[in-house]
Amino acid sequence: MSYSSGPPHKGGHFLNVVVATMFLLLSIWNLVADARLTTHLLLQSSFALFFLWLFVLAWFLGGLILAYFPKRVFITAFVILTFRSSLGWPLSLATGLEAACHALNFLLVAIAALYLVWLFLRPTHFYGRPWFRWQHSAVSLVSWMGITALSFVTGLLGVAATVDEISSGFVQITPRGIFFTEKIFQKDEHRVHLIGLAHIGESDFYRDLQNAFRQPIDGDRLVLTEGVTDEGNILPAGFKSGNTYAGFAKQLGLEEQKSFAGQDDANSEIGGADLGGVTFMNADIDISELKPMHLNLLITLLETMESGNLIESLIASSSIQISSEEMEDFLLEGLIGQRNEHLMTVFKTVHPDFEEIHIPWGAAHLPDLERRFLSEGFSLMSKKRRLGIRFH
Repeated sequence: MSYSSGPPHKGGHFLNVVVATMFLLLSIWNLVADARLTTHLLLQSSFALFFLWLFVLAWFLGGLILAYFPKRVFITAFVILTFRSSLGWPLSLATGLEAACHALNFLLVAIAALYLVWLFLRPTHFYGRPWFRWQHSAVSLVSWMGITALSFVTGLLGVAATVDEISSGFVQITPRGIFFTEKIFQKDEHRVHLIGLAHIGESDFYRDLQNAFRQPIDGDRLVLTEGVTDEGNILPAGFKSGNTYAGFAKQLGLEEQKSFAGQDDANSEIGGADLGGVTFMNADIDISELKPMHLNLLITLLETMESGNLIESLIASSSIQISSEEMEDFLLEGLIGQRNEHLMTVFKTVHPDFEEIHIPWGAAHLPDLERRFLSEGFSLMSKKRRLGIRFH
């Protein structure tokens, strides 16, 4: 495109060189920060992406007025950064979250580098550009409004795809609500039901699970329940009494999970018409069995929830100083790994006596449990979804 009006503006070229250099440096910083992260990308603590976003947004807003900046470059950068901030969606559908994010980071670096090279190869292209053109501003404004609206959609779709990926399909977010998946595995004459759930949800969701336990089978059924015990009275009072979850559930218009056996005994057997002769057994650990560092962090987190107010609890928990490595170790090794290991020990001890075993545990536990059962020779037979939380 040629410009016939206005005197030459060499300052426009210089300003583009400055912007291109900053864009390249910030893009490289973001690429390196993500590449060096030793934990899951969702736990990143780097500010690189945040500053890159601020820069590109300011650059885009500047481009609404200054025709110095080429639309094809800053609009392209804004679009790619929008997809990167949407957890790599839609590229993540084909490659997974981390590969998609790294690919988009690299693409931003490539665009920044090409932009800078282009400026040195075509410096005179900018000399005749006017500082303002209404056509440039109109296209930029329409693009900005469209991409901003698109970012809400891609953000939601990115979160949904990421949750589905990291939960191995046990949790799925849809426009209707949050679904939890039950996967049924079989080995010889034994069936295992891994049932994803949350500790607060729709009353119909928990009622449906109770009905599933009532279904007659040829043989005996065992339900291995979740729920840490607290023999040493270590846990905060609100969490131990159930008031914390009950308060959160009430604020969200949901119901907290109650004992599937209808009582709080660690081991119980329900017979007759109640639940069709189902045996319930707690397969969780006592809280004192956690490693000291995991136990201390857990108590600190639970104490932030004692107010019973969901917003206040989120704000209080965000103030806890912890590295991404410590958080990943706490989640994967403490809250999930150690408890899953104990569950599998209980399972191997008792499963020969039962044809069907149900494991209704928090969905975060189930990807690891699925891998464990597959390694034990169980095969996936079928799946079933239940609506756990409605959005409308």
